[in-house]
Amino acid sequence: MAYPINSRVEEKENSKSQPTWRDWNSQFLTCSELFFPIMPYGQIFSNNTDWPSLNELNYYKPQGLITCSGLEIFFILQKGSRHKDGFDTLYEPRVYLKGEVKTRSKNWHDFLNSQIWYHFPKSKAALNMRHFIAFDEIAPFPWTASPVNRSREQDYLTMFDEGGCVLMCSANRSLPFIFGHATYEQIIYGNLDLSMCTLKIQCDDSFFKLNSIEQIAYVDLSLASLLANRSLYKKSNAFFSLSISKAKEFFLNLSQSQLL
Repeated sequence: MAYPINSRVEEKENSKSQPTWRDWNSQFLTCSELFFPIMPYGQIFSNNTDWPSLNELNYYKPQGLITCSGLEIFFILQKGSRHKDGFDTLYEPRVYLKGEVKTRSKNWHDFLNSQIWYHFPKSKAALNMRHFIAFDEIAPFPWTASPVNRSREQDYLTMFDEGGCVLMCSANRSLPFIFGHATYEQIIYGNLDLSMCTLKIQCDDSFFKLNSIEQIAYVDLSLASLLANRSLYKKSNAFFSLSISKAKEFFLNLSQSQLL
């Protein structure tokens, strides 16, 4: 789905359209220090003068983007009405059974989703597997549309997928890794009054001595193991709320301690 690139402005002599949040910004990684979890592959696009194409998203994707059903992930164009019935309109089943991630062009939400797949492939695959199983349990077959009512598990899955965060904690240190692509999107728009659906994962101090790529891989493997376990979604206290401001505080405190 294409969006207008520039805001509407009053026509005046020598006037220029002002950029909006719908514009591509090659420096999106500088929007917040909390964007470090998507920096290793995200910086590939720092020289793009326009939105990355689907061909680019598929060309630059790292190895290992595999669903739990064993299929390679491909980003494909989302087209047509989302209100039509039919298998191709079903998002999570299509990812699980065909490896196809429907992606809108020139769209921050979907571009950032691709970046979470790039950096946390095991966790995204685990979420997709749980989504598919939960869908299959309540959707009448043959599948033509998503059920009107969703299960508690599906709600948890969606909340974490869109607005999740992992807080890595040792006895003395904590570091937040934003996972939800909608959270990254809102930060780009300048919306910082947010709270994230957060999971805490314990680690020892050696974790904080790893480089960023090693840390992300560690988080991805640990998080995928948690997300794949259905018992997580039956716990009333599995997730807690963490504000963007508090996450920044954790990040800055860790950065200062490492300088000492």
